[in-house]
Parts: sequence; structure tokens; C-alpha cells
Amino acid sequence: MAKDVDLFKAAMAGVTPLRGQRRSMTAKPKPENPAKRRERSVPPTQREMPSPPQAFDRDVDRALARGKRALEAKLDLHGMTLAAAERAVAAFLTESSERGRRVVLIVTGKGLRLDGGRVLGGRIRAEFPGWLDRADNRARIAGVRAAHPRHGGSGAFYVLLRRRTVRE
Repeated sequence: MAKDVDLFKAAMAGVTPLRGQRRSMTAKPKPENPAKRRERSVPPTQREMPSPPQAFDRDVDRALARGKRALEAKLDLHGMTLAAAERAVAAFLTESSERGRRVVLIVTGKGLRLDGGRVLGGRIRAEFPGWLDRADNRARIAGVRAAHPRHGGSGAFYVLLRRRTVRE
């Protein structure tokens, strides 16, 4: 280790630091933010909801944030088993699409957060992105994003449905 430091110092001997960017060779790393440490311990599906290929409609997003757009339907998955919740999501998206709804809310719940930042439960929320990615559901969805705190925050999702095309 000491040999590596000596080699590095020798290699950097002729290098001049950028103005205002001088750093000590013995600089200690900054302590890690506890919030970031907790975030890393949460599975990726618990951190952020990925969107389908199309972005969430900006006008609808803005109207929802300002309370100018009402939700057209809501599905609450609390208390359901994984299998029942998956069937409920598929049926809800099918029905909402057939009725011409554009913006719906699906409440998955957040799971129980423990003191150490660990999540207990939250299986429905963890599986939810996969359910939306199924071909029959994906065909109906134009965008997905976490809900505003007044609608459930990170434990609920706005789903923007595609406009129905009239077939003859």
C-alpha cells in the first residue's frame, strides 16, 4: 500500500492543480449520508417506479399536481393477496380503458418501514411494475408515476391510460 502511494506521488510530481481545486493527498472521505445508506438497502423496485416507454403526459401531470384534474377511478390493493391484487389490477385497467378513463389511481401501499430503513411487506408494491409490464396491461398504459402526497405519495401511482381508438 505504501509503495502504491509513493508511486502515485512520483507520477503526479509534475502535475499542477487547477485553480481553486487544490486537494490534500491525505483527504479523508466524507462520511456517508445515513439517508443514502438506507436507500441502498431498499430493493430497486421499492425505490422508484419505472415508466413505460411513453412519458407521463406533462399537461396531465401539471393538472394533477395543482389539483385541477380529478382522478377518474381508484383501486386500493390494501389487504389483498399477491394473486388477488394482480387480477384486480388487470381487471381495473381493462375496465378503465373500456370506459374511456384517462387518469386512474392505484394504491399499492408502501409496506411497513422499520427503524433501520428496512421494509417489511410491500410485496404488492414490489411486484406492481411487473404487472404493468405485462403485454395486455402495457398496451393500455401511456405513463405511470408516483402519486402526489395527498393521493398516497410513494404508496400510490397515477396511471395514464392511452386514448381508445375507435375500431369499425
